[in-house]
Amino acid sequence: MERCFFNGLLGALLFLALWGAPGALAADGGSPPTPIAVTNYVTITNTIFVTNYVTLTATTPAFTPGSGKPVEGLTNSGLPDLSWVPPEDSFDWIQLKSGEWLKGRLKAMQDRKLEFDSEELDSLTFDWKDIRQVRSAHTIDVLFTDGQKVSGPVTIKPGEVGVRGGGVRSVEKQDVQSLTPGGSKERDFWSVKGSLGLTLRAGNSSQIEYNAKAHLQRRTPETRLSLDYIGNVSMSDGAENANNHRVNSEFDLWLSRRFYLILPFAEYYKDPFQNLSDRVTLGSGIGYDLIDRPKLEWNITTGPGYQHAWFDSSKPDEARSKGVAALTFGSRFDWNITRLIELILEYRGQYTSREVGETTHHSVSTLSFELTKRFNLDVSFVWDRISVPKIGADLVQPKPDDFRLVVGMGIDFSIFHSTGTACPGGPLQPWRRSSSRRRRVRRLCAKAKKWAWIS
Repeated sequence: MERCFFNGLLGALLFLALWGAPGALAADGGSPPTPIAVTNYVTITNTIFVTNYVTLTATTPAFTPGSGKPVEGLTNSGLPDLSWVPPEDSFDWIQLKSGEWLKGRLKAMQDRKLEFDSEELDSLTFDWKDIRQVRSAHTIDVLFTDGQKVSGPVTIKPGEVGVRGGGVRSVEKQDVQSLTPGGSKERDFWSVKGSLGLTLRAGNSSQIEYNAKAHLQRRTPETRLSLDYIGNVSMSDGAENANNHRVNSEFDLWLSRRFYLILPFAEYYKDPFQNLSDRVTLGSGIGYDLIDRPKLEWNITTGPGYQHAWFDSSKPDEARSKGVAALTFGSRFDWNITRLIELILEYRGQYTSREVGETTHHSVSTLSFELTKRFNLDVSFVWDRISVPKIGADLVQPKPDDFRLVVGMGIDFSIFHSTGTACPGGPLQPWRRSSSRRRRVRRLCAKAKKWAWIS
């Protein structure tokens, strides 16, 4: 009984303390935080439980010391002043959804990813959903999801997309399908990535082996042209034991955000150790993005084609070349595991006549580690298969499968080199670094040009 009386008394005291708290705050000269919600629930069984839940919500502005006046644009929420805008200079500017501004060079926005080149923070890639504003003083080709295309200096605000000379569209940011640097300079459309691996051995036996990969791409808001090369050459004690080369070219025409036409594609392949002197495949097809997320992409392609193969040798009663129809299919899976690690799975297959090998497969699995702004460490596993290799004049049929593990140093860059740098000039003052490069960049800033914003 005494314990119950004590618990009840304790609950009453807590209730009185909470009831008088707002008055005490008012007596100090300040306004009480609002709103205040006090709930008291008492459940009486053999034991008394007293629960008190208090919810306080208040917004307190930041004050200038000594003046008692709030600082304009600042609150205790920790958010930056979103009303600040960058100067009208020769740089491209982007604002993250957290409020930070960066300046540099806008490379492209495709597949819901924005690529931005800043020499202070290296080359950066942002999810499109994490971008709040974009301001570019250069000509940008803008493609909307409804197919409309406009070009000019761009300003993208929440709910508005403005292009100098093209007016303003009241659309959401997600209605922009792609952004591509435009203008009269062809080099603005191109990007290059390559890697090279080399193995040398000397002593009782000598061996040299090199592996090379290259990727060249030209992008506009409506098209994408890709050129890929992969090669492997190996010699041991002066005798060649591997020599294969593959070149793929593809031109894509976007019809919607996910669907595109391939007009055309071409492949050249050479591998004497598979009894293939040369093989050429031409065709067209369609492609579709199964997954289109900021850090995960997966697309598939298929289409008809024509293939012609030339063999190093053949049986006496068989021709040394043959042309047949082909059905092609492919897939590309790209996953940014972390900011510095990327997994790329590429596959291409062709179904043809048994006379030229029947079904052929080519697969490259690459794990890429970003070391610096330009350099990557690439580890690739390559699989090539010809289901029915052509029997040569020696009546020996080559093995159908070839496997290679390639470790190489990769370089990734755009042909156009930016002179941009990170933003130090907004209200946040981030990323201060002392460098002669930044001083040179400041000298390159052009005189601000007046924006003709149509509202």
